[in-house]
Formats: sequence, C-alpha cells, structure tokens
Amino acid sequence: MLVGLGSWLIYSQPKLTARLISSRWLLPAALLIFWMAMQSLPLPLSWLQWLSPARGERVEMLNLLAGLQHHFAPLSDQGAASLQQVIMYLGLVIYFISLRILFRIRHSFIHTIAVVIVLVGTFEALYGLFQFLLPQVGILWLQNHTRAAQGTIIYKNQYAALLNMCWPVAVALALTPFGKMPNPSTSRTVRQRIRRILNNLNRETRLALLYLFAAGIMLLAVLFSLSRGGILTMLFILFSLNFILPLSRTTKLIFSCGLLVILGGYSTLLGLETIINRFGSIDQSGLTRLELYQSSLPMLKEHWLTGIGLGSYDLLSPVYLKGFSSTIHFSHAHNEYLEFVLELGVPAALLLFGWLGTLLLVSGKKLSMGSKTVSHFDFEVLLGGVAFSGLLGFFIHGWVDFGWQLPANLVYAVTLAAFLATSLDVLRPRKRSKMKSRESK
Repeated sequence: MLVGLGSWLIYSQPKLTARLISSRWLLPAALLIFWMAMQSLPLPLSWLQWLSPARGERVEMLNLLAGLQHHFAPLSDQGAASLQQVIMYLGLVIYFISLRILFRIRHSFIHTIAVVIVLVGTFEALYGLFQFLLPQVGILWLQNHTRAAQGTIIYKNQYAALLNMCWPVAVALALTPFGKMPNPSTSRTVRQRIRRILNNLNRETRLALLYLFAAGIMLLAVLFSLSRGGILTMLFILFSLNFILPLSRTTKLIFSCGLLVILGGYSTLLGLETIINRFGSIDQSGLTRLELYQSSLPMLKEHWLTGIGLGSYDLLSPVYLKGFSSTIHFSHAHNEYLEFVLELGVPAALLLFGWLGTLLLVSGKKLSMGSKTVSHFDFEVLLGGVAFSGLLGFFIHGWVDFGWQLPANLVYAVTLAAFLATSLDVLRPRKRSKMKSRESK
C-alpha cells in the first residue's frame, strides 16, 4: 500500500517530488536499500564463497547433507524474508516523501496527523493501563499472564517506544493554544488577572488541557509498561524538551508541574512498588544483555563485510549463542545497533548510523538557531522540537531494546522525521527574511 499509493502521489506531484528527491540526504537511503536488496538476491556459489566464506560453507553443507545441488544462493540466510523487509523500508522512504508533499500541499494536514497520533497514543495508553489493573484483559485475543501495560503490542519494550513518540506530540498540541492568550499582566488587580486567565482557559485553551491530560496518561502507561529502557528514555525526553523547546522558564515550569502532578497522583494510586521492584532486578538483566552481546560477536567476526541479512539473527542465534539455556531463544540482540551491524555488515551499518547521526546533528543545530527567530508558540516550531526529542529518544532506546523491529514504530518514527523536516522548512525562509531585514538596516 505504501509503495503503490505513495508512488501514485509522488507521480501526481512531479515538481514537489523532483525538489524532494534531489536532496542529497536521500542518497544514503537509496544506497542502503540497494545493498539490502543485493543481500536477498541469489548469487553464484563461487561469488558467495568469496564474499562470505561462512555463508558459502553453510550452503555447501546443506548441499552435502540434504543431497541438493544449489548453485545459487543469497548472502542473506533468510532470503525471501529479507526481501520483504527491503520492500517495507522502501515503502517507508516513499511514505516520508508522500508526507512531505501532503504537508506542502495542505498546510493544515500536519495538524490533523498530529491529532491522530495523540488519539492513537491515548487509546494505547488507556488500554495498557486497564491491562495493568486487570491482567485478565489480555492483548487483543491473547491471554496476558503478566501485570504490565502493553496495549495492542506483545512486547512491552516496543509498546513503550511507541508511546514515547506519541506523548511529545500531545505536549506540542497542548502548548500551542497558550500563545493566543492575552497577557494577563495588563489587568490592574490580582483578582482581575486570575479572572482573565480563567476566562481565556475556558474559551481559548480548553483543548490544551485535554492534550496535556492525554500526555500524562501516555507517560503513566510508559511507567506501568515496566519497560526499564522505556522509562529511562521517557525521562530523557522530558529532560531534553526543557532545552529544545523555545519557551520561557515559567511556561516550562507550569507544564512540567502539571505532568508531574498527573504522574505522581495516578502512580501512587496504581502502585509505585511494582515499578521500584522492576528496577531492583536491573543488575541481573544488564549482565544477561552483556553476555548476549559478547556471544553475538563471533557472528560479527565471520560476517563483518556482508552481514547475515535482514531478519537472520533469529535464525542464526541458536548456532552462535553459547552458554544460554536451550529453552531460551533470542530472536533479537536487544541492541538495534549491534543487530544492524550483524545483519548489514560493518560498511553498510557505518553508512546507516553515520547518515542518521549527521541528520540529527544538522537538524538539531538548525532547529536551535531558527527557533530564535519565531514566536515561542509557533505550532510548527514546537512540533519540530518535540519530534526531534522523540526521535532522539527512539534512537537512544535502541541501545538496550528492539523497538525498531516493530513496523508500526518505524512508521511513527518516519512521521516524526517528516514533522521535523517540515519545521525546518518553516524556519528557513523566516531566518532568511530576518537576515535580509538586518542587511537593509
């Protein structure tokens, strides 16, 4: 659907598409998708033995033991399954370009998408909190035997990663209406100022309080997902928003206190001891993760150049992981950076992480410089700031969990990237106009 409908939209808007595709930032994405596709295509066995001796040896043993005569095989151990992921990544690139086109054609569409994200996040959060209170509720049609908020997602770490991209958008929507409020300091008495604030809250910013409440509910669901990585990422995003958003200290203090009151009050009612006990076992869990990373290194040593192919960690982990119980199967490395290095190979992984890191650095610099030239309550600027924090948290969370493996999370991350790119487009002409006015003076 993404490839088909997105390609039709791109085809119908040739001028905007040409401007977006010509960007040099999309070249690394095209090279990475090309390499992922090459991993999934069958190659002559002689080429395979030269490029990846370990993979070539496995194919030879397969021919010997099964009495087969495979003369062609892909670099990826998963073959066609890897190609499915390549098509998904291609669809995400087309989805990003499509969003950028739609945001330029219809400016109000970006607000609509932001509201949809908040609605989805609120539904997931409420569903997850019901699961924590009543574990028998389950996950859709599956029985849930653990007391944790998981929403419609089986893995609580992926659930927390999703909500950590949704609640910052609710914060942006909650902050924006306050820019339309008249300054209460023009009133003569304190009573008049309070009355004016209350009147404006009732008339102009009634939705802002709902968005703030939605953000608090999502934060609460992250807490009771019992995902330690998700909780720490949530705190990091809260901390980063205080530096990234171009708001006054008073505004930040008011909203931070509001979120803390919601979190503190409901957390006390639901039971903080469950979260505290969860963090009490972090030492043992951390040691297990380190052992998992170390056991995965022989896989990297034998496939450092070409990688094992997308999704192949699930297949090869029982072969390479030593010292673990045979009843435990690790389908992922619990570290997205390590897993992508294993599956793509060192050269392609360096291109991927270098590209993403450079984009974040450049975007963060432009956002901090450009936000000084606009209103503190400009919606696009606020949305760009929260999108940057959400993406930064998403990448940090990837060090200890596998939230990137859920397609829904990738779609939301790409949506935040489109928000951020649109915000930078809004800041760029305003920055230039300010520079021209200075030169004229």
